[in-house]
Amino acid sequence: MIEIAAALSMAGSAFKMLKGAMEQGREVQDMYQQFAQFFDAKEAIAEADQHAKNPSMVGKLFGGNSVEAQALQVTAARHKIKQIEKELHEFLLYTGQAQFYEDMMRERRIIRQRRIAAAEAAARKKAMIIDCVAIVGFVVFVSGLVTFFVSII
Repeated sequence: MIEIAAALSMAGSAFKMLKGAMEQGREVQDMYQQFAQFFDAKEAIAEADQHAKNPSMVGKLFGGNSVEAQALQVTAARHKIKQIEKELHEFLLYTGQAQFYEDMMRERRIIRQRRIAAAEAAARKKAMIIDCVAIVGFVVFVSGLVTFFVSII
């Protein structure tokens, strides 16, 4: 999983490249890579949000950040990326390329809903696996202790 700060930085740089290229008169369809970079960063933030919402039991116990710190980081990133996307939309409107943006957003919503569902399932599965491994490890440890003490008697 990519760090949230890195994803925000990637989104910001992609936005600056898109805006600069459009100011120079390039068509938005020719800047696929910059759009992909921006939306990849947005997706990374959404994945980080899902991982924060579905931590494993072990992650909850031994996680490095507090719940409040994770919530603050994800919320701040979500608001920042929303602001950048709004500026991008407004810039496309002003340059007469609104239809491209609307078509892209329609397709993006469909794809994004599928990916979010998959990310939620993956996060739940990962949390379950970590929890199961921790439980099995604990049971093996306790069984070893019981066996050790029984063998002493």
